Order: sequence, then C-alpha cells, then structure tokens
Amino acid sequence: MIIENIYFQYLILFLTGILAGFINTLAGGGSTLTLPVLIICGLPSPVANATNRVAILMQNIIGTAQFKKHNQLTIKPIIHITISSVIGAIIGSLIAVKLNSYVFDKFLGIILLFILVMILLPKPVKKNNKRKVPKLIESIIFFGIGLYGGFIQAGVGFLFIGALNLISDLNLIKTNAVKLFIIGCYTFFAVIIFALSGKILWTYGLALSIGNMTGAYFGVKIVIKNGETIIKIILAFAIIIAIFKLFGLF
Repeated sequence: MIIENIYFQYLILFLTGILAGFINTLAGGGSTLTLPVLIICGLPSPVANATNRVAILMQNIIGTAQFKKHNQLTIKPIIHITISSVIGAIIGSLIAVKLNSYVFDKFLGIILLFILVMILLPKPVKKNNKRKVPKLIESIIFFGIGLYGGFIQAGVGFLFIGALNLISDLNLIKTNAVKLFIIGCYTFFAVIIFALSGKILWTYGLALSIGNMTGAYFGVKIVIKNGETIIKIILAFAIIIAIFKLFGLF
C-alpha cells in the first residue's frame, strides 16, 4: 500500500515523527516506526534510510539542548566514545545499503532481549567508582555501535543504552542524554554523506523533523519530571515490540 496524496503523506510523517521523537528521547526504536512510514509514502528503502537521518539529527539537537538545560549532560567524560562513534558512523554511512538479512534480524533480536534484561535488573551497589572497562575497549565498542548506526540507524538507541549501562554509573536519564548527544554528533556527518549522495528527499525529511523535534521536546520534559520509572516502562515496551518485529511475530 502506497499513500499517494502528498499532503496526507506530510501529515502522517508529522504525526509519526511526534511519536518517534518521544520514543527515541526516552528509549529508542523510533526509526522502526518512521522507516516503514517513509516507505509507505513511496520512498525506496535506501532513500527512506537517508531521509530519516534529517529527522534524527533535528530531534537530537532539541533533546540534547533540553537535557543540557536541565544539567543532565556532561560532555567531557564521553569525548572518546563520541569520537569513536562518529568515525564508525562515517564508515557505516559510506557503505550504507539496504539491510534485509534474516539471520541479522534474529541476532539483533537476541541483543535487544539481552539489553532489556540488563536494563531492568537492578544495578549492584558499587564500593568504588573505578572504571570497569578500559577506555580503549570502550572506544572499540562504540566504534562498532557507530558503524551500525551510520549504516542503518534503526535500533541503535537500544545498543547505546545497553553499552552505556555496561560501562558507566549513569542513571537512565543521563544515559539517554548521552545517547542523544552522541547520535546527534554522528548523524550530522551521516546527513552530509547521504545528502552528497543525493538520497535525501528534503521535504519529507522536514515534515518528519518537525514531528520528531516536537516529540523530543515533550519527551525530555516528561523524563525530567517523572524520572527513571517512565523511561524503564517505555524502554521495556519499545524493546519488546522491536523484538517481536525482528522475530516476525507480527
């Protein structure tokens, strides 16, 4: 089914963007909503994958600014993993093609299930603040996540949350702030690469961006007001839905 009326397309993209921006700010997986809608609007998958990055960039600028405003984001400790993610994403973007692998979907589903368990389990009380993972290993991990994010984006928020939960003592609010900042940084370069390749349809990207920015703005406000509980609920729901989709259960 293809939606043919262009004004209706823009409306659907705007509304979908609101929901995606909200979900991405609190958890992740918003691209699993926006990519299918872009395709339903008639965009080929590679073009949808590229156009979606415009909305991701604008959404993360708004979300990061809001978290920074509420003192939930400190950039200096995450510079090394940000740089690693950016390098990985640039490479991923340069080799981006449509990813439609049955085996990979199942593998990603298992990863998301692991992340869900890791996020919901209470963290043990630590006696000191020693870093569990060397910086070099952290950089390698986030290079890999950035590589995937530059390549396809969908589900990368879950991977960032899982990795940040593993290597840091940040609560879920600050974890989401860091996630938005890093994804925003590498998406800036991804947008440039996809734009130079001529794969971005800017009017569609703009309609989606307005929705994503709106959702991100209100998402941060809800996070700050309600704390980690709302993140855990939405994160669990988003991951479960993503797992069901990856395993072809709906």
